[in-house]
Amino acid sequence: MQDTHSILVETDAHEGLVYVPSQNRLYFSSVPNLDSKTPQIAIRYYDFATGEVVTWKTRSNMANSMWLSNDSEHLLVAEQGIGGNPGAISRIHLSDGQREVLVDNYKGKPFNSPNKVVQSPSGWIYFSDPNYGHNQGFKPEPKLPPAFYAFNISTEKLTRLANEYIMPHGLAISPMGTNIYFGDTAAIDGKSSYDPSKTKDIYVSALLSPDHLGDKHWVLSTPVGIPDGFIVVGPRNDLWVAAGDGLRHYRKDGSLVFLYPVPGGVYSVATDGEAFYSSSNSAIWKTVPGGEG
Repeated sequence: MQDTHSILVETDAHEGLVYVPSQNRLYFSSVPNLDSKTPQIAIRYYDFATGEVVTWKTRSNMANSMWLSNDSEHLLVAEQGIGGNPGAISRIHLSDGQREVLVDNYKGKPFNSPNKVVQSPSGWIYFSDPNYGHNQGFKPEPKLPPAFYAFNISTEKLTRLANEYIMPHGLAISPMGTNIYFGDTAAIDGKSSYDPSKTKDIYVSALLSPDHLGDKHWVLSTPVGIPDGFIVVGPRNDLWVAAGDGLRHYRKDGSLVFLYPVPGGVYSVATDGEAFYSSSNSAIWKTVPGGEG
């Protein structure tokens, strides 16, 4: 079987792609209208049954990344916040749309602008908190250094997992929950022109315990743009990376398997187990790898 790679639907999909099997829907967060005096991001979904794009939430506290919770009943949302509204990690019930804030501060200080969120098989929630919101003009001066965090939803324990990265951004957990992958993307800081001399890399660390990391190891650097969203799938822990030239498929050692080009690049990636979906701000692309790939 040959690879297929084409536009699924034209829409303003920016980030947060997540497939919900029980609904046969693909959720996403919309392109932010940063030129407005009151920027907003909507949460929409593509309905595979009807082929329609539906707006689920017109306002979302500047939602960015989303993740299907382990119980499959909620969307976990990285909310960047806006103005005086704090950024947060929330969960929204898929049945009725009710929102609950899980955590919105570290030791009493508000987060900068939470960007990516995932949940591991253990139930712990991991998220990144870069300062893109301030750099893009819709959040106040940061009170915390950019960092990655681990949150125990049962005990509400919050751990600053890593703060040595310049611009903590993308985040992924290996399928067995033994390794965590971090994106560092200072090459695009939200206020300056793209600088390829700065970080645009993915690193990996072992999860020795849910909130204790092993040594970090460099995995790859994208040649175009940055590794924005990425996921780790399959028994080989392959990485699928949304980058500046399209969707990139890598082995876990950082060797490139294939580039699926998208003009202008993509920002987010999700899978339904067979196909991969990526968002380009003007469309959602569907990619089905052929053969063993």
